[in-house]
Amino acid sequence: NFLLPASIIASHHHCTPRKMQELPDVTDDFVDDPPTVPSTMQEEEEKKVDEADKTPDVEKAVVTPYDAIQASDNNYDAEPRKKSCWSDERGNLKVVNLVVRNPCKIFWLIIALVVALTFVLNIAVFRTAENGNPFTLPGNEFDLMDVRSIQYDSMRLASDKVRGDRVDMGMEGKTTLKQSEVEAIQYWVFEASTPSGLFGDEQSIEGMKDAYDIFLNDPGYEDYCLYNYPRNLSLVTENTTVECTSPLTPLLMYYASYWDPEAVAEVIEELKDPAKIEALNKIGVCANPQVFCPPEIVETFTPEEVFFAFSFGLKVQNITSTWDMKGDLIDNITQATELASYMVLVDVFAGVVDFGFDQTFSVANPASQYSRGILFWGGPYTNRNTSGLSEEEAKEVRKADDDQLKNYILENYLEKMDKQSDPETHATLNSYYFMTAIIGDVILDIVTQDGLLALFSFAFVFCWIRLNTGSWFLAFVGFFEIFFSIPVAWFLFTVVFQIKYFSTLNTLALFIVAAIGADDIFIFMDAYKQSQYHLDILTDLETRMSWVYRRTGTAMAITSATTCAAFLCTLITPLSSIQSFGIFAACVILIDYVLVMSLFCTAVVIYHDRYESRAKCGCCCPCGVQTPSVTENAKAAIEANNGEEMKRDRVSEFFRTKVSSFVQKPLNRLVLAVVFLSWVGVSIWQATKIEPTKENEQFLDENHPLQKSISILDKEFPTANDDIGMKVYYAWGLGLVDRTGVNRLLEPDNFGVPTFESNFDFNDQCQVELLSFSDRLKTDPKYRGLIKRKNGVGQVYSFIEELAAFNVYGNLNNCTEVKKGDWRNAAWQVDTADLPEMMPKFLEQKTCFADDGETVASRYSKEVGWDGATLKYAAISAESDKLDPFGRDSEFLTRQEYDQFILLAEEADELVSVHCSGSVVMTDLDEKFVFMNNQSIYVQTAIQSAILGVCIAFVVLLVSTRVFHIALFASLSITCVLISVVGTMVMMGWYLGSIESILIGIIAGFSVDYVVHLAYAYEIASGDTYERITEAFGDLGISVFNGMITSVVASIPLFFCQLQFFAKFGTFLCLTIAFSWIFANFGFMSLLAQLKIPLKEKGRGCRL
Repeated sequence: NFLLPASIIASHHHCTPRKMQELPDVTDDFVDDPPTVPSTMQEEEEKKVDEADKTPDVEKAVVTPYDAIQASDNNYDAEPRKKSCWSDERGNLKVVNLVVRNPCKIFWLIIALVVALTFVLNIAVFRTAENGNPFTLPGNEFDLMDVRSIQYDSMRLASDKVRGDRVDMGMEGKTTLKQSEVEAIQYWVFEASTPSGLFGDEQSIEGMKDAYDIFLNDPGYEDYCLYNYPRNLSLVTENTTVECTSPLTPLLMYYASYWDPEAVAEVIEELKDPAKIEALNKIGVCANPQVFCPPEIVETFTPEEVFFAFSFGLKVQNITSTWDMKGDLIDNITQATELASYMVLVDVFAGVVDFGFDQTFSVANPASQYSRGILFWGGPYTNRNTSGLSEEEAKEVRKADDDQLKNYILENYLEKMDKQSDPETHATLNSYYFMTAIIGDVILDIVTQDGLLALFSFAFVFCWIRLNTGSWFLAFVGFFEIFFSIPVAWFLFTVVFQIKYFSTLNTLALFIVAAIGADDIFIFMDAYKQSQYHLDILTDLETRMSWVYRRTGTAMAITSATTCAAFLCTLITPLSSIQSFGIFAACVILIDYVLVMSLFCTAVVIYHDRYESRAKCGCCCPCGVQTPSVTENAKAAIEANNGEEMKRDRVSEFFRTKVSSFVQKPLNRLVLAVVFLSWVGVSIWQATKIEPTKENEQFLDENHPLQKSISILDKEFPTANDDIGMKVYYAWGLGLVDRTGVNRLLEPDNFGVPTFESNFDFNDQCQVELLSFSDRLKTDPKYRGLIKRKNGVGQVYSFIEELAAFNVYGNLNNCTEVKKGDWRNAAWQVDTADLPEMMPKFLEQKTCFADDGETVASRYSKEVGWDGATLKYAAISAESDKLDPFGRDSEFLTRQEYDQFILLAEEADELVSVHCSGSVVMTDLDEKFVFMNNQSIYVQTAIQSAILGVCIAFVVLLVSTRVFHIALFASLSITCVLISVVGTMVMMGWYLGSIESILIGIIAGFSVDYVVHLAYAYEIASGDTYERITEAFGDLGISVFNGMITSVVASIPLFFCQLQFFAKFGTFLCLTIAFSWIFANFGFMSLLAQLKIPLKEKGRGCRL
């Protein structure tokens, strides 16, 4: 259709639209048969347009809505479309023609296909998943090529291999006495509400005692507690009376069965002398005649120092022997607290009291604001022999015990525990608990509650779609399309691409597609609504829908391609969980686009044929095709209106007139520039201050009772003697794991094959050096602060020590002799030829270095590399003083400890490796060192993915628009969003942890949509800069606004999630979407309006 150029019409600003219609009938004559315009005339019009773009703002009139409509009409089919394999002789898309002619058949065909793929997915994934869980279990997530992960898997897989070999040979079965092993532990954590602390008054102490009495006063507790069996199990008969193991708590002291105030006062007086404390710490463990002390250390003590240490230790032992929690509350609680404050100063006595007092507790400050205690639950619940059971069968037996204990606690104790934890129960303290047996149920309840909050988000998305489409039918189809994008993408991901690693991060795709899917629906639906104002495309529905399909398909293809590419940037990370998330999110975006352009397009045709004009009268069933059609009515309305502008919805009109006019005013742009530059400057300043987290990352909201207890345990207590430290292993005989052919995306459980050093030699000198190395770790003062101490002795796990004693004595019944080390004076080295006969008996012995009847096989399960026939490797482990096996410590702290253990490994290599052959492998098996490297990867990935995402957006826009400055300005807008989000995160007090790093890495994927839509709308428009801006806002302003509202409001319920990942994701989503909308509408468009860079007509190469 040939129309007068908008620049010419705008120059006749004194004419009204009706007067324009009264101009000579040039346009009317040309409607059906457009003339060929001479090239000179075309050149003159192009010159006028270029000159108009260069005209100063003060000389140009603000573009009217009618101008933009005319320009838009002029832009459609300016050149006749030729028949092709995609379009018919009228230029209509053949696929659209097919949909228009057979909408119901195609609609139900697509529905059936989606349901069928979902059914196949259910068979292929859910029915074959372990316990119906399709997610890859978290853990063992690392860079496969990093040295820490290689050493980790070298040790872990080798340990599993030798244990599996023993199982295959029937050597792992054992008889376990009833309730002789720890089945679960329960923490009680207390927080004082008064300045005097928890041990400053009787009321607080009695309040803590109430928590333990829930169990200790219940006769049924004895059927589930951990039994304290005698060391010589051969003396145990059916008539033997066995008591429950006492809780680990300071209340043992305050409720002692006997308290001698005079003896306690005497001990306190002696400990007030700093010289005596120094002497006791100097002698340390050597003061205990039952513990071996190297001769070179013993020689440094005087006889007087040794005598004092022995006699003083006897006094303390007499006092502490009656701390059993079986008496009444002692009269002098102040004396007991004072004694504890002095005992923590002496290494060999600190372990008796230090577990239950906080890190500020001291002689100068004997007011502990926090305390903790542990209750021990035992298992199995009958005497059990696991010989002959497979690993799966043994696991099922253990699970049955776990379920029995969990059900008993839930039925008998949970209500009382919750009552104890109620803040109203005790005026002077707050109580918190968590228990390993029921922690899964607690987390499941939290996930369920957070899931219900997420439902509010999806409910809002549905309601907003309904509000904007004006149709329940389209709302249901749109929500169906969004929801079923997940299973169809999952089918593509798992069945087609054969990717088996399905990360828990992939659940975020549900929120992503809810936001982006709704955006695409709004874009498509708004284009359909706008099409009713274009007379030349209302010939029939095929022509109209072809216009809608072309207009939205290209725009959404660009945004979908950009978003997919941004998510695929996560492939640069070596972490499989993030790679899986990036690929799956890209698949979801792709499928969502396909379903919008197929299923939703078909639904719109059905809506047009059957529902649209009947919606006001409430018709909600397919009442038959409407005659005349909605399209015919729209055409008739325009013709009856004599060319006057048809009234549009208020929101669209607001963006077409108010918002576009606001951006076109120079003063407004100046204000926006000042605001944006100031904000971006502040954001850059804040973003540069972001730093990696230096604390344990929180799993739940900080005010949740479970998180409160975890935070108190993590921050408020020193490393106590009874705390469990992370074990660091030094192993000889291990080769590096073979990673050949490993791809965890395709095979999540394939980490490689363990290897062993063929030249490993467990000879006499190797054994001597291993024992010497373990002695050094236990007693050398230079390792204080690196290796955890218990009663002054380093916590070292050395099976060599007990193997040597077993070789000399034939058993480990006399632990005093084993610990004193008298066997060292005999020929204790083990002949490797005797190992096949000796090892099975040795592994069945009760270890002398545990108080709970643990066997040698259990205590040294990772250290002994016995496969049933040969000793494949030998290892020594030591507990870290700073790191524990729970939680996720900061990279800063972990790396400090890691570097020191590396230096220790170098020492071990010099001392031991030369005699045992092969290099030492140093690692932990709690994933702390590999997670330390992961945290570094998170930071790198966040930066690289963000930068690469912006670059990809620039390239996609440049290729699609062929306009350099549009691609550049849009990329600048995305960069500003990235900076703003990161800066705001810092302002909110966030640190760069694993959650934050992942979120930063996907900012580009989230922030491209709005600016890309507006950029594309601006590029396909016609006229000068202001006319293009008006048309872009008029066409897509409301769509972009609806998308923003949907995403922002849907993210708000996530703010209230207890799980920190979802709470932070909600905040991140809200910030990213809000900043994206602001910078796209008022930053990007203002920049275009200010610079007024003209565009050439389409089809002429680069249009800059």
